[in-house]
Amino acid sequence: MKLNLRIVAFFLFCALLGSSAVNGQTILKLNLGETGPDLAMNAGGLLGTISDGDASTTGDQNTAVEYTSFLDGLFADINTNTASFSLAGLQTIGNPNVIGGAVIVQDFFGGTFDLYSPTNSLLLSGNLQDSTLTGVIGGTGTGSIFTTKVGTFTSGSLLPYVEANSLNLSIALTNVNNGNGFVVSGSPSALQAFTTDAAVNITGAKGVGIPEPTSIAIALLGAVGLGFAGRRRA
Repeated sequence: MKLNLRIVAFFLFCALLGSSAVNGQTILKLNLGETGPDLAMNAGGLLGTISDGDASTTGDQNTAVEYTSFLDGLFADINTNTASFSLAGLQTIGNPNVIGGAVIVQDFFGGTFDLYSPTNSLLLSGNLQDSTLTGVIGGTGTGSIFTTKVGTFTSGSLLPYVEANSLNLSIALTNVNNGNGFVVSGSPSALQAFTTDAAVNITGAKGVGIPEPTSIAIALLGAVGLGFAGRRRA
């Protein structure tokens, strides 16, 4: 029971650490794929999305897209898996830490992501920096990845709406290795190759492309004032 409590406390700590790194709000929610695993890490410690085999979409994994926070209302959600997403180039750094013999913590560096619309136009892309994977060895086959250093949004039609240097990303991992969970082995110990299903949240701060509510109010008041001035002159 004590071990279970330590594991729960650890995941709560990771959630707080991830949220403390966030410089903004969750703006995009993605639920990857329809069949098969979404992400894979190879024997060389390189993590990225797996192609779903759909040549009609540019990204590796088809996804629906939910716009949230300050993007909500500006854009219509994509409610079917007709957008697409790619993640590439996350590389393990050093050896994993194993807590209580049951929880793995593995650091990653680098990586990029690209999110495409149903018409294959680029919605948003970005460069990641430091990330951390946490997960259960064996058992439940669950885990998470979250950025621990703010990255950079680089291009796409959504770029004017976000602060460039405010990118954070978190990924919920399920059905890791078909439910068997993560494996650590070797000497020195290393996280072994794995596959997983994934849901992705992208976080960012509001950019100059979205006026603040106070700015909108001032503009409206100015318009009203001009209207009264016009009437007086008439």
